[in-house]
Amino acid sequence: MVDLLRRRAAEQPDDRAYVLLSEKESEEAELTFAALHRRAVVVAAHLAGRLGKGDRALLMFPPGLDFIVAFFGCLVAGVIAVPIMPPRRASMRDSSESIIADCGARVLLTTSVLIENRVDIRTRLRHIDLEWIAIDTLPAGVSDGATQPLMLTREDIASLQYTSGSTSAPKGVMVTHGNLLENLEMIRVAFGNTRQSTYVAWVPFYHDMGLVLNVLESFYLGALYVVLSPTRFVQRPLTWLRAMSRYRAEVSSAPNFAFDLCVSRFRAEQMEGVDLSCWKVAFNAAEPVRAATIEQFAAKFAPYGFDPSTMYPGYGMAEATLLISGGRRGDEVVTRAASREALQQGSIVAPKSPADTQVLVGCGRALVGEKIAIVDPQSRRRRPADAIGEIWLRGANVTAGYWQNPAATPKPSRRPSRARKTRIGCAPAISDFSTKPATFTSPAASRT
Repeated sequence: MVDLLRRRAAEQPDDRAYVLLSEKESEEAELTFAALHRRAVVVAAHLAGRLGKGDRALLMFPPGLDFIVAFFGCLVAGVIAVPIMPPRRASMRDSSESIIADCGARVLLTTSVLIENRVDIRTRLRHIDLEWIAIDTLPAGVSDGATQPLMLTREDIASLQYTSGSTSAPKGVMVTHGNLLENLEMIRVAFGNTRQSTYVAWVPFYHDMGLVLNVLESFYLGALYVVLSPTRFVQRPLTWLRAMSRYRAEVSSAPNFAFDLCVSRFRAEQMEGVDLSCWKVAFNAAEPVRAATIEQFAAKFAPYGFDPSTMYPGYGMAEATLLISGGRRGDEVVTRAASREALQQGSIVAPKSPADTQVLVGCGRALVGEKIAIVDPQSRRRRPADAIGEIWLRGANVTAGYWQNPAATPKPSRRPSRARKTRIGCAPAISDFSTKPATFTSPAASRT
């Protein structure tokens, strides 16, 4: 990833990599590829005096481009980046302390604005020995030569992506440089994107969809990524669609609720002059993908040029870096009506009545370089068509496991078996309708 950063800075120095839109939808800040490299080196040089290769640094940032600079600064320094969400002011349920204790970080990278405006966070973490560094105050003028002697490989850990902790203590997924490069290429092929494929998105960077699918994939392509504030999106969701039109963006991603929100908050006057015909991949994942959402969004925004085939349901999880399955650009969404009662019994049959109907959304096929199996976890054998099982995956995007947690890290089988795969997911899934390449979907399984 560091090699690619230097290459982008050399080949596209003046091309804009990231643009941040303000609350009033004007351009508030930007980073060219050369500026990203230059600022990342400054952060890396500062970290080099405090941390060694493989040490961890927390990244806690408000919406903005400084997170991106800090992330690449960690990569250049050989420091493992640990994205973390700023705790909500009134939240009693916060995983920050658990994550900090687990990863053993001694440094927290942030901005001077967060340090000044969120005194409550420092108070909450006052008993933890952390050095707070505002990267926007670091002096410039450090050359790339200060970090050249550091040797990195594809096996080095780039970041720890912590699980949500909704059902157990957060676990740090160890994502290597090789995992990132492999999955970014898988995404490029699956989406059919190029350097001209501008991104517009608002998903927070501490979320793996926001980081891998948006920040790093656009960088991997050498494309422009226009960044919106998550808060601004929630307040005025049609801002997202106006930005798509304004920048003629091809790609964006969001959880299912975001598409529902655009429909419920629709105002014709806010969509005046908007043309969504440029939108080619509307990636929908990170939570259950609903057929009704897809239908309603397509109907509401068809008058503004949105093509229903733009909707792109997918499935992924941090343990596979990010993306596990998806369709092909321009394919129609695949749905199937199934019996709710039979689903509870582990099989797929036609519904007996409208009340017994649940419409399932297909989340695509295995990516290039992957193998997916739908497996009975007890027998470790593939399930037949129209049967429910666990999703087992093998591929170079599958990560090595959880940080300092061997008990939770599955061990690959030592004996040859056509059914046994590196197991990264244990959510219910559905075997393909035709026993061809794996197609699966599940409300429980659609979490990225």
